[in-house]
Amino acid sequence: MNVFSEMVHSVYDTRCYRQFLEDKKGKTFLFGFLLVMIYFMVTIMVPFMRFQLSTGGFMNLMNEAVPDFSVKNGMISVARPLEYHEGSTYIFVDTHDCYLEDEDIAPFLRRNNQVVILDSRRAVIKNNGQTQEILYEDLDPDLNITKAGLMETWGPIVTVVVAAGLFLVFVGMELLFFFGVLFVALLGMIVASCLQCSLTFGQLYKLGIYTRTTPLLLKAVLSFLPFGIPFFTIISMGISLCYLAAGIRNMKTPPLTGGPLVFSSDQRGPIQN
Repeated sequence: MNVFSEMVHSVYDTRCYRQFLEDKKGKTFLFGFLLVMIYFMVTIMVPFMRFQLSTGGFMNLMNEAVPDFSVKNGMISVARPLEYHEGSTYIFVDTHDCYLEDEDIAPFLRRNNQVVILDSRRAVIKNNGQTQEILYEDLDPDLNITKAGLMETWGPIVTVVVAAGLFLVFVGMELLFFFGVLFVALLGMIVASCLQCSLTFGQLYKLGIYTRTTPLLLKAVLSFLPFGIPFFTIISMGISLCYLAAGIRNMKTPPLTGGPLVFSSDQRGPIQN
């Protein structure tokens, strides 16, 4: 049975858990790796691609939000006025026939924590309680910056940062998945004890990977709903333990010591050679 067939059977056929226990460690790891990859594609990549198609990407949003500007010969020119006020952040830019006095700027500096104000002769910047004033006439006359040049420079950097961010999210999901299976295995020891089965922690961990299929599928579906399910992490763990209990009932437990596994014809317990 290949890995994808095992994913299907792990959802509806708990009798296959006997066979899952016989899989090699590499195949079991591949099962968990691909399961998380599918979850990542559905919950992260699909919304990301929809965002890219609907908006044109981060650089396109930046291109639309930031007006044309240039810094040249010690002067700053912005094509159109810009004003933004959200929370404690205030941005105002107008370099055409706009001259703000200190008393005009003071109220904005007093009421906001992050402020950027650019007029026709200076820039006033406030960050973390510190206010700085920059006169354009003090700028390096050889400094030459344009919006087009800035976009060209930052475009590849933004692409790399986004790609690196997606990669880190994927790696984080993989690590969290295999770490979470530890708790399934630990609680599975109690389940196995209640069912009077002698499974090792390693065997319970292996089975725990397969029990995570249905919870991840449900979590992927719920991610598209406009509301969340309270305590879903606990519910998810309970689903895995139910699968584990059903799987144990449909198989004979391997002996902790002794000869190779031999399954008896009845359902009362394992036979040890």
